[in-house]
Amino acid sequence: MLRLRPEWRGPLTAAPVLAAGPLLLLAGILTTSPVALFIGLGATAVAVRSLVILKRGVTEAWPDGLTNRLAGRQAEVAWERVVRFVVMPTLVGRLVQAEEIDGARISLAAPRSGLVLRSPGFDEQLDELRRMPGGNREPVLVHSPAPVRAAVAYAAQAVLALGFIGAIAMALFD
Repeated sequence: MLRLRPEWRGPLTAAPVLAAGPLLLLAGILTTSPVALFIGLGATAVAVRSLVILKRGVTEAWPDGLTNRLAGRQAEVAWERVVRFVVMPTLVGRLVQAEEIDGARISLAAPRSGLVLRSPGFDEQLDELRRMPGGNREPVLVHSPAPVRAAVAYAAQAVLALGFIGAIAMALFD
């Protein structure tokens, strides 16, 4: 059995990211700034979700299938139904989804890499996960996005970070 859990990125990165949402939300309320309020609500939601995933999230791989708990939802899938793992670039990092025969996808608790949560050795954990099917089953294929799509995701992350910093500055200096 393989058990994967997300971990904190580190206090120097995670603490400011987790605190920024509620602080920006408070600044939006006190200064009646709709931009700060909107971004603060979103950042607070991301922070709360990250904390729930950190506390409850786990991916377990057995010789006969996967069990995954992300936030409050648990999913189980047999290896025969898993077509591939898809590495998804997001606005705040990367996560892995297990794609089933019918096209449905399950977002895994780990491995993942983001502003708050991370999996040390992301690529090594993904490789170990793909080799988990027991019996005479082939390792699961991994699909990573094209470099152009990854570059677009990283550019969007940079724009989001600059917008977030700009919203904080506007809320504080308005």
